[in-house]
Amino acid sequence: MKKFVPAFTLAVLFLLISMMAHGVYLLEWTRNGFMVGINDGLSQMMPFKSLLYDQYTEGEFFYAPNFGLGRDTFSGLAYYFSTSIVFLLTVGFVFLLEVIGIVNNPDILFWAHAAVWISITRLAAVLAIAYAVFRYMDLPRLSAFLGAAVYGLSGIYFRHVVFWEFFADACLWLPLLVLGVEKLFREHRAGWLVFAVAISMFDNFYFAYVNFLLISIYFLFRLFMPLTVNETKKSKVLLKAAWAAFIGAGISAVSFIPAVHAFVNNHRPPYRQEIEWFNVIDNVLYTSSFIVFPAIFVLLVFTWPLYRDRKFRFFAILTAFGLLLHFSPLAASVFNGFSAPQYRWEYFLSFAAGGAVAAGFNRLSDLKLKPVVFAGGASLFIYAFYALTDKNLEVGLPLIAVIFIVTSSLFSVYAAALSKRSKTGQAVVISFVVIVFLLTAFRFAQDVADRNIDAQLILFLAVIGVALLTFLLVTRAVKTPSTTWQAAFFIIFGLIGFVNGFQLVVLVMSGSTHEVTEEFITGPDYDDPEIRGLLEQIEERETEDIYRVDWMEGIRNNTALVQDFRGVNAYASILNKHVLHFYLYHLEIDMERESVSRYATLGKRANLHSLLQADYIILLHEDENKPFGFVETLSSEHYTVYENRHPLPFVRVVSETFSEKSLEEAPVLRREHAMLSGVILQDIQNPSPLPPPPTELPFTIRGVDAHYDNGFLEVTGETGGVDLELLEKADPGSDLYVSFHLTNHAPSDGFPLSVNSYSTTRKPNDSVYKTFVDDLTIRVPADDTVRIRMDEGRYELTDIAVYEEPYEVLREKAASEAAVSLAEWDGSHIRAEVTNETGGHFFVLPVPYEKGWQAKVNGENAEVMQANYSFLAVPAAEGFNRIELTFRPPYFRLSLMITFLSLALAVVYVRFQKRT
Repeated sequence: MKKFVPAFTLAVLFLLISMMAHGVYLLEWTRNGFMVGINDGLSQMMPFKSLLYDQYTEGEFFYAPNFGLGRDTFSGLAYYFSTSIVFLLTVGFVFLLEVIGIVNNPDILFWAHAAVWISITRLAAVLAIAYAVFRYMDLPRLSAFLGAAVYGLSGIYFRHVVFWEFFADACLWLPLLVLGVEKLFREHRAGWLVFAVAISMFDNFYFAYVNFLLISIYFLFRLFMPLTVNETKKSKVLLKAAWAAFIGAGISAVSFIPAVHAFVNNHRPPYRQEIEWFNVIDNVLYTSSFIVFPAIFVLLVFTWPLYRDRKFRFFAILTAFGLLLHFSPLAASVFNGFSAPQYRWEYFLSFAAGGAVAAGFNRLSDLKLKPVVFAGGASLFIYAFYALTDKNLEVGLPLIAVIFIVTSSLFSVYAAALSKRSKTGQAVVISFVVIVFLLTAFRFAQDVADRNIDAQLILFLAVIGVALLTFLLVTRAVKTPSTTWQAAFFIIFGLIGFVNGFQLVVLVMSGSTHEVTEEFITGPDYDDPEIRGLLEQIEERETEDIYRVDWMEGIRNNTALVQDFRGVNAYASILNKHVLHFYLYHLEIDMERESVSRYATLGKRANLHSLLQADYIILLHEDENKPFGFVETLSSEHYTVYENRHPLPFVRVVSETFSEKSLEEAPVLRREHAMLSGVILQDIQNPSPLPPPPTELPFTIRGVDAHYDNGFLEVTGETGGVDLELLEKADPGSDLYVSFHLTNHAPSDGFPLSVNSYSTTRKPNDSVYKTFVDDLTIRVPADDTVRIRMDEGRYELTDIAVYEEPYEVLREKAASEAAVSLAEWDGSHIRAEVTNETGGHFFVLPVPYEKGWQAKVNGENAEVMQANYSFLAVPAAEGFNRIELTFRPPYFRLSLMITFLSLALAVVYVRFQKRT
């Protein structure tokens, strides 16, 4: 009981501090606003949490048919939430609330409401773990508490929560890894390190990599900077650390191995931009979105006598090294897997700074006044320097100069009064600063209430005021140790004020989370009730269990997850590379917006709609460019639903087989005909003769507000391009497939592109989201002229070809192929019954190929083949066939066995350490 009471008190205290740190978002919550980013927050985080919760609570753990064309969620969403410890605990808690009737049918709106409360709980845990680590390092309670506050109450934590919520979980595991390393050095035991490695690698493979780099840096510094006497010898530390990492990695195998497999089988074009070695990217004292060092850290860093203390010296040097890495885009690229530079690891800087503050604050009573006064003056100079040299700080230079003259004078007067023990002088300075600080705080509170983004001056004054008051209180604590708690109290509340200011300016206003409201989430720009009504009508009239709808709300590729239907769009950092290759390279499907990590629409190409069961498309009334063979079926105030009149069965029986290699140089339309006529396979011995080549139409090229010569196009008008005037007219009712290679010579200009009635957009060459896939195929209704238009600029336009598609192959196949008697797709299970009356060799299904699918045909194991570039095929027998397909994540059974064996090895290893 004696141990329980202080622990409970600390837990309550950490929870209260966490709630105060979330003040801005708690206020937003009372206004039906949410701690969720308007882009990836609503496009990925909320839909994925809702999807996984529904799956897990219904007993489905592996596959989602409505995630794009279908996707392994256990492996594919391991980057997000599928194996996140915080999310799994949240699922259990919410499910319990649902069972007892407190929560009813948690949906995306529920998860948006819950976001701030989950973050509050997580931050309280971060504070508690960091506090425990600093206490283990022999730091007193107040110092450890202060260090934990510096770590947890940092901008990077809140940035992660809002924009990519699962990033914030890494803040939990870093201090656990540090604790494991410290126990290894101090107690010669590796049990905690085994646990920390296992939980970090199980939780998220990406941040397991990031934390591996971070803890390796920490470990290397510790090897050469001992913090205690009689530490474990280096050779033994290295050996035990290797064993701990090996066993911990083994324990995580059931999560880590499938996740890494999904990552390896993702496709993202390589980052082509030059990466600098060094670049001061932000202002780490005022405005950084990643790390703003608190004033107490700046003061202590300039207090030279503190460097005699081992702990302070270690953490200060570690922070300095981390700051150098922060200013290196190359390091940011390394932390992001040698891809585009991303600044996601800076919570390590916050932890190192927290350690320095905890160690330095512990030594205040050992300091003399003079070096602290010098440190205060040096710190004010650094603050002035950073303010004067930052062109982005929206405060006038004369005002900055005046402010720093005043603050320096006040600090000097206070130091003199303190030295002469003049209580009157101290009181006057403190009173003046406190009054100004309170007025600033009051004005800031008004800005919070009014969501005022124009608070630059107020925030600048707040930073300087907090810094000055911190310096005054710490200086007094050095002279009068009994006032140390007052300085700590103010520092913590200063940190709380800072993170609330950060939330208001960087996240709520600049990050546009003020737009994420209940009205928005349930409205026409996200989950349109009008569209939901149309989807319900489609479901009521559809006789088949398996069909897809081509519909996407704006640019939100995961609309199908939001509105609970099977679509053809997906957006995630890790997707099935076979599907991406299908879209980008094999079929050159334009997605109406160039970008990586997503696929969308089918380019209104009727052949693909039929092949992939996308038998419905929803368009605005004014959009008359519908796919061939689609007729109006339903209508609402703003939208029309069109249905495919040439559908193909979910399971197709095919006899003709074509090889991928033989189609490498074929136009896209011929590949579509091959998929309709039979099946395209990778390795076959006796392929069938290819379908006839499509009709290529001759044309002449004429520049329109542009000059076109020898493959180079210079658009001189505001918009312009070329007209392809066809010399042979296409048959009425046909479509044109227009293929060309197009690149923009401007490095930083994206541009809209239109081909007759079809519109799309292309990314700038220096965008991290550019695919660099510049071979395009656009389908448009037949016309005498093909008009290609783009913005003013210089382009390379080559390999132009126009093909006619009269849809004879599609019509023939749709009329002749028999419907399937039974087809069911329930999560990771597919069941179908098909009668093979034509003697076909293969069954082809529009289900994305992934390693992990297992098939049985008539109760016998059957080979699952990659067909039509990215889908499934299984061998067919004559007559009646019962097909069963089951999905399990790749290497799941093997990795589960490794996990159990590693757990047993961990028990033996820890017991062996205790005996020795």
